[in-house]
Amino acid sequence: MKARYLSIYILAGMIFTSCHKYLDVKPKGTLIPTTVSDFDHMLDNAGTVEFYFQDNNRGSLISYLSDNMEVTEGQAKAGFVIANNPNIGRYYAHIFRQPYTDPNSNDYFWATGSQGVYSQMMYFNNVIKGINNVANKSAADQDLAASAIAQARAARGWAYFSLNLLYGPVYKPGGNNGTPTIPYVTSPDLSEPMPQLSTSEQVMQLVAGDLHAALPDLPPSASWPSRTSKAAGQTMMAYYHLFTQKYDSVVYYANLAWTSSAGADPSKVLYDYNLFDWTNPANLVSSLITSPQDLFVNTVNNREMLLYRGIDMLAGQATQLSYPSAELIALFDQTNDLRFKYYFISAPGYKTTLGGGYDDGTRISNYRYNKMRPTDGFTYPELLLMRAEGYARTNQLTLAIADLNTLRQYRYKTGTPQLAAGTQDQVIQAVLDERRRELPVGGIKRFMDLKRFVLETGKPWSKQAITHHVGGETFTGRIDSKDFILNIPNTVLKYNPAWNIPLDTRPFQ
Repeated sequence: MKARYLSIYILAGMIFTSCHKYLDVKPKGTLIPTTVSDFDHMLDNAGTVEFYFQDNNRGSLISYLSDNMEVTEGQAKAGFVIANNPNIGRYYAHIFRQPYTDPNSNDYFWATGSQGVYSQMMYFNNVIKGINNVANKSAADQDLAASAIAQARAARGWAYFSLNLLYGPVYKPGGNNGTPTIPYVTSPDLSEPMPQLSTSEQVMQLVAGDLHAALPDLPPSASWPSRTSKAAGQTMMAYYHLFTQKYDSVVYYANLAWTSSAGADPSKVLYDYNLFDWTNPANLVSSLITSPQDLFVNTVNNREMLLYRGIDMLAGQATQLSYPSAELIALFDQTNDLRFKYYFISAPGYKTTLGGGYDDGTRISNYRYNKMRPTDGFTYPELLLMRAEGYARTNQLTLAIADLNTLRQYRYKTGTPQLAAGTQDQVIQAVLDERRRELPVGGIKRFMDLKRFVLETGKPWSKQAITHHVGGETFTGRIDSKDFILNIPNTVLKYNPAWNIPLDTRPFQ
């Protein structure tokens, strides 16, 4: 992110009183925005980008809920429990032991300091209201104002969409979505009454409103991948409709985004892994990747980045007390899939003398973070796979396989046979398998997919529950249940009695 945009802008007169501690935002900096340009620069604050559903050590318990991760007995007993790990909530999530985090402590996903969704909302809502209040805008200001407001509304809608599915139940298109989940805060004025919780359905409708309102004024290209371009906004809409099961809309928006970005030349937005090489072949764990296509492979503005959001980047590494699951590893063609070659590397696993000693020996860990920067936003490969999924689910199987083979051309060794269309379920399964291989091991994407797939009972890609094995013990969490719903902490609830949610009195440790 451009250094000159990293300053934190705070509006004058923002008074954070105790009755509004649900935001838990503490103002920093002294520069007061007054112009459209000032407000526009607020969108480049690192707090709106880098801490996307992460804990205080840049990891995430959400990663540990999914079927992409496993934890060994040594990591569990020594690394988490005996060591009194400050992020033991990750382990509690992995064994579905609730509450996952201390209800009486700050929630880093919600809002703590500059971290969390409601901390981001401070910026987005101030941009929208602040720009609307700037008087006597010039012609140039009018264009910048429309673009900045659109980017703020898209970012706001996208964040609330994710929060709704993390703190609420599975969204059921056409079903009962009346469970209250989160407050959809749109005002930066902390003297206004606290909004009530919106239901899951209401949040979805408000998100759609924000995204639709933003689309016309989103810029064709963004100054940095943390901002929402036109293609990124269209991708948000395509992703949104994966959850509403309006797959014709998935195709429509994904096609708009892909054709405007890649056109007839996918190499503009895809790296050819056949051209990759190591900077240090003698040490693959620490080695970076080089490509003749450009020098930005391991940066947030590499050619595949469509929308950057920070992520649990070290999920699946021994040093972070986890590994990629055996199920995930088995999904890869270890001979021909170059993602496996460059990201999944055998190295010494977890070893300690604590608890009588544990040694995991040589294990496969995920090293994608220091090879190509992952994101909890969107990449162009994910966009292409969304279009492929939309095609498959609307029974346009030839088009779905064509998209799938386009991506595989850039990911598999040259000469690997292309896929051929089969039945509709076979094509959907092939697309979703490729999606799982392409997306990061950690972060929120697999969690979100599990929640939308749970509705398709009987389909091979649908799971009703996730089972984790730690040592000789087995732990099972049901996806359409409280096991996959995060709880609003007491530090928020006690200031909002009108929500009628009792304080969580369960012991944490």
